[in-house]
Amino acid sequence: MIFEDRYIQIGMNNFHVRIHGQGKPLLALHGFSQSALTWENLQLPGYQVFALDFIGHGKSSKPKALEAYQLSSILQELQKLVELLFHGEAYTLLGYSMGGRIALQFSLQFPEQPIEQLILESAAPGISDPLQREKRRQSDLELADQIEKNGAVWFADYWGALPIFQSQNHLPQEVQYKVWSSRALNAPHALAQTLRATGQGNLPDISEALQNLDMPLLYITGALDQKYTQIAAQFSTYKRAQSLIVEGAGHNVHLELPQHFNLILSNSLQSRTML
Repeated sequence: MIFEDRYIQIGMNNFHVRIHGQGKPLLALHGFSQSALTWENLQLPGYQVFALDFIGHGKSSKPKALEAYQLSSILQELQKLVELLFHGEAYTLLGYSMGGRIALQFSLQFPEQPIEQLILESAAPGISDPLQREKRRQSDLELADQIEKNGAVWFADYWGALPIFQSQNHLPQEVQYKVWSSRALNAPHALAQTLRATGQGNLPDISEALQNLDMPLLYITGALDQKYTQIAAQFSTYKRAQSLIVEGAGHNVHLELPQHFNLILSNSLQSRTML
């Protein structure tokens, strides 16, 4: 597969986009501590994948200031990136975990965006209970301090050992090492600022607002991820939304079962094209 690396300057920040495939555009947003590389096995006939490195991640800029990591800044820059990449052309938006949260916020913030379909993988609309949200915010702040104190290698060990990623223990050792090393290469200050600004505890709960989304929505998660299978049931109640639970996978379906994930997306996108 041939990959093209493109760099786009917006204000003081430089954004890296990794492109592969041919056809209609699909913008792919990665999870926390990941990069555009997580989508390298995403192969969708008739689609060109634009995999973005978020601010502070991958080969994009890693500024020190907290403001660059605030949701408002991320959404404004994402709007400019989409315009520069697609020039008003319709596109599909795919987001995993943190990338899915931002994709949801973006779709609500800019309802005029020509998004043909929104695809979410293991993403939450927010924490509805204020006490639980504040508890998560404090937890994110504590983890941010620990990352700055202990470094990215410590973070890679800590993050990979979380119960939510337990289902990845069956993956080949080379795959597990690749995931670990990608986390270990992160800049500690960038991870810390991301948690402080756009961690789950800092983002508003938008569950009710999702009723206003006027686009087809596909929600995917693994059956081994109990938390997000419950969230999938919530998404299935929204208009124009469909939820799929993938057996044999956990939180990161596109990593654990890449061929299955590709097939799910290809079938969904093809059915949309035929409508």
